[in-house]
Amino acid sequence: MDLFVIGDTDTVLGFAYAGVDGETVESADEAARVFGQVIDEGRVKILIITERAAGLIRDDVDHVRFEAQSPVIVEIPGPEGPDPDRRSLLELIREAVGIRV
Repeated sequence: MDLFVIGDTDTVLGFAYAGVDGETVESADEAARVFGQVIDEGRVKILIITERAAGLIRDDVDHVRFEAQSPVIVEIPGPEGPDPDRRSLLELIREAVGIRV
């Protein structure tokens, strides 16, 4: 399995129409459980997760994003639109590298 999506019902269903497996999560506990399973299995190369779901387990997402070589984690907006408090790519790079570029 190369792709997997974690998020709300609409997002997971939309990706399912394109042939991408996924799981709907509504709470931090569900998000942590599914995220942990996906990471532990190690079969996913790209993990797509909605901003809202990622926000519920931010520490876990950031740990994998900055410490593991795979999977690549891609955060996408959910049906409610982009999160206005989302960190920019430059901020994420600065955090990962530890220096200002």
